[in-house]
This record gives sequence, C-alpha cells and structure tokens, in this order.
Amino acid sequence: GVSYGLPAKPELTKAESDIKYLGSRYPFGDDELWKLYKAFYRVQNSDEKVSFISDWAVQCVEIPDSHSNGEDSKEILEELKKERLRTMQVVEHKILPPEFSQRLQETTFSNPAYGSQCEPGLETFFSGLSNVDRRGGRCTIGVLFDYFSVKKNSIPETSSAAGTSAIQVADFNEILHLAYRLSVAAAFLESAKQGIDGKTWIPPQSLDEKAIEGFSHSLTDFIKRKRIRDSPYGTVAEDPYLDKGFVEKVDLQEWVELNAPVLASSLSTFMFHVFFPDKPFPQTRTALSFPRLLQDSVFFTEATSPLLFSFACLSNSLGGSWHRLYSSSSDGLSYNRLQNALLGYGGPTLMIIEETCGTIFGAFTGSRWKESKDFYGQADCFLYQLIPITAIYRPSGNGRNFMYCNSEARSRGYDGQAHGIGFGGDVHSPRLFITETFENCVASSHDLTFECGPLLPKTASGGLQKTFDIETLEVWGVGGDEVVGQALGARHQQREITAANIRKARKVDKAAFLDDFQSGLIESKAFAHRGQMRGRADEDTGDDKYKVGDN
Repeated sequence: GVSYGLPAKPELTKAESDIKYLGSRYPFGDDELWKLYKAFYRVQNSDEKVSFISDWAVQCVEIPDSHSNGEDSKEILEELKKERLRTMQVVEHKILPPEFSQRLQETTFSNPAYGSQCEPGLETFFSGLSNVDRRGGRCTIGVLFDYFSVKKNSIPETSSAAGTSAIQVADFNEILHLAYRLSVAAAFLESAKQGIDGKTWIPPQSLDEKAIEGFSHSLTDFIKRKRIRDSPYGTVAEDPYLDKGFVEKVDLQEWVELNAPVLASSLSTFMFHVFFPDKPFPQTRTALSFPRLLQDSVFFTEATSPLLFSFACLSNSLGGSWHRLYSSSSDGLSYNRLQNALLGYGGPTLMIIEETCGTIFGAFTGSRWKESKDFYGQADCFLYQLIPITAIYRPSGNGRNFMYCNSEARSRGYDGQAHGIGFGGDVHSPRLFITETFENCVASSHDLTFECGPLLPKTASGGLQKTFDIETLEVWGVGGDEVVGQALGARHQQREITAANIRKARKVDKAAFLDDFQSGLIESKAFAHRGQMRGRADEDTGDDKYKVGDN
C-alpha cells in the first residue's frame, strides 16, 4: 500500500525563531515583538548614535500606513525621525536629568542574559524593557530603586552607624524627583504626538518642594510605624540613614502600593511613549497621566506643578484634564455657589482645602452629587492629606457614609442634622465637614467609613486638631476629557430639569389661584379692604354724628 505522510513544516527563519522564543518569555504581543525586534537591529546597525533613549525613540518611528507605499515614503520617514530626535533632545536636555539615559541603560538594560537562545544583547534588552514596562508596579519601583541604589557603608557621615553594612538603600527624594520629571516628560511626548506645542511642559529650574516633602515625610513615618509594630519592645533605635532620606527597596515598594499606587507608572508611561510613539496607551494598563488644568487655580500656578504630580500618584482617576467647578478665590466663600456647582455633576470630583495654617487636604468622590438628608455614594472615594505629610484614607469596609450634602433650606432646619457638605462620620457629625457658614469646619481623625488617620496636623501642645477655618477651597471635576464632558452634561441636564419644574410650579400655582378666585373659594387680598370698609360702615359706633364712611 501507499502511505501518505503530513507535509513537513517549513523551517522558521532566524527572526521567526527569535520572536517565538521571546514571545514565550516576555509579556509583549506579536506586533510589539516584531516592532521592537526590528528596531533593536536598526539601533545596533546605526552609525548615528546620540543616547540610549534617543536612539531607540528615533528607530521606533514608523511611517504611517497612508504613506507606506508612496514614492516619497523614505523622505517622509527621514523627516519623522529628525522631528523625533528634536523632540527627544528637548526631553533629555530640558526635562530629564542629564545622566538619565546612560544611567538607565547601565542599571536596567545591561544585565547579561545567560542561556539565551537568541543573541544575548537582544534578550537583555527585552528583559530590561519588561521590568520597566510590563511586570507590575513593584518591579518598576525596583527599577527606580536600582537606578539610585548604593550600599549603606558608602554613604558619607553614616557608615560608622552600622559597621560595614552592605545593604542596598536609595535616596527617596531623588527617586521622587526623577518620577516627577518622567511624568512631565511623558506629558510632553503625548503633546508632541498630538501636534501640540509642549512648551508648557518644560518645568521651571526651581520647584515647589512642598509636595515632594509631603511624600518624603509620609514614607519616613510609614517606615518608623512599621518598625515599631514589628519590634517586640514597641520601640526602635535612631536610624541615620532614614533621617537622611535613604530607604530600603521593600519599604519603598510597600509604601507606594498603599499611598501612591500610580507613582510606579511614571517610568512605564514614559517608556511606552518612547518605544511605541504611534500607539495610544492601552486602557487595560495604568498610566500616570499628568493632570491638565482647563482653568486657573490658586494651588497650581504652573502646568508642571509638583502638587499635580502628587495628586496623579494617588489615583489613576486624578489624571488627564481637570475642569474647575468652584473656587473660593473667584466665586467667594459662598455655600450656595458651592452647592450649585456640585449638584447634578455626574462624575468624579476632587475637593482641595487649604486651612489658614497652610495644611492642604480634602476628599475625592466618584459619585454624582445630590442633596439629601442621608449619606450616599460608593466606595470609589477617599480622604487625604497632601501637605505637610501625604496620607490617603480609603474606605475601611465598616461603613457606607461616603458623601453628604444637606442644606438647611432643604428642611428649614427641622431635621436636627448637620447642614453642609460632609464625608464620613454620621448625619450629626461628619468626619470632614464644610459648614454652610464656612466657619468652624471639622476634620476629625477617625470614623467607621474611612481608615483612621489625621487630616490636620497636631496642635502646638501635641493634641489632635479637629476644627479649621478655610483659607482656600477649590473643587475640580476630574477623570479626563470624556468623563468631565459627560459629567458636565449631566449637571446641565439636571439644571434644565430643575428650571423646568420651577416654571411648571409657577404656572400651576398661578392657574390654581385664578380658578379658586373666580370660583369664590378664595377672596383676593387685593380687594379684601373693600369688604373691611363695608363692614366698618355698617358698624354702630354709638355716636350718630360720626359714621365711618361719612364724608
């Protein structure tokens, strides 16, 4: 008999074999693998090298599909590469630290890949990019840590404190400054991609350090409390490394996860814009999108304000465009204007409060605002303090008193409840509470709905501060263009419904009045004096000379 065998599978080319191998080891899609694979060899073979980051940014540029087959496609590609290089030179010389590109290459893209089935340099690159961009926040924070890491015994003026300890530590303030500049650089590249002038994304030489210091104080406090908790004696010795701002990797990773979960995305977002300039950032991943203000603010005098970076690190809902709903500097300290700005707004909002001593704190909510005698909302909210120490208090799971808006006018004050805007606590004493008079506002340190912790610093005597007076108050609609647009539309619709109901009530009242008047059920006050005069004219006064009504 004749036997028929299956046709032999065609042998894979070297490139196909490499892609198959890399795809089995690294978290990239096929299109991404091929793009990076080709760019790797273009970088390797290029005679015009500038820097690690700029070289990759240029070689990852691809000609648009609409021009890929045209006669002038080569010229178009060269122009795109020149423009890309000019953009990256601004990034490297005016936004990022001058040594960033070389240092990142040395610490992240130079570790040898042993046992590789493809060119070692190729796998080293994919391994480094995976750590930066695809293996989660802890891994990315580890990359930032390694960028600055030093051995304890190499730190001046502290080496004698711990003998010859070789434990790796890193300067947290330097990590924060780099993360801030990476987030600004990503915003600059995004603007360039959209053809928008990115001059507003060039940070000033001197930065407002208050936001950076808030994070730094928060991490230091976190580490000290962690060590006290883990100590069998409940005390810890002085740490000269921590006092100088040097932290260990695991402490940094734990703090970021709890207090600034989006901070790690500063590096991954920037690197995505470098390597994939023609693609939008995937919605399935968390980007650090630097907030973009659509109106002026007392708190943020620069588009690149570090305070905006701090907010963006707290939640991915705080990235993208912000629309100002209320500002005490322009709208005045008016509760009616504040409530009118909020009611019906159908998207996430950020309330920022500065009290008279300079503390900045507030609340974030994700639910639609309405007036009610009861609390409402969902668990997509939190309370926070930003300055002088950054802390975030998320829902504890023990209560559901998330947000509250109850004016005295709603019940004429007969409900016996607190009147104003509040978060947490109960209807008689919300944890964070803005009174209708804006005086004697409350910010306490605990309730059932949110995690415990101070919103205000301690008093001079060391006690807990609970009440405050407002210096500045702003409320922003946040979440990006699409979210803000829909929320403003919901507010406009709510206002139209309210106005229509008022017009209808007025018409109904007027029509009912006329019907009752014409039917004789009621007597017009305008003519009531006639009856009164008639009654007086018929009345006997006891004096025949004088009758009411006589001339």
